[in-house]
Amino acid sequence: MIPRPSRSKPADQQTVIDHLEAATKRLETIEDRQRQLERTVAALARENGTSLGCPCTRCHRSYTLAKSGVIYCPECGYRHTL
Repeated sequence: MIPRPSRSKPADQQTVIDHLEAATKRLETIEDRQRQLERTVAALARENGTSLGCPCTRCHRSYTLAKSGVIYCPECGYRHTL
């Protein structure tokens, strides 16, 4: 005989829904903060005559910076000329 899956109680379903809603709200907050930080870093780079590039293709831990014809990664030190 094949055991039947137990049916969730409405309270269990509501608990799952509540957890998903809370996780969604936390994720939206984190994404908003990340966008704020990205804009702030880009503005700081512009003020210093530097452009914010793409994620480093070597270490993937930082965005690259471009200044005076050189692109470099502040995390791993990778550099190349434009």
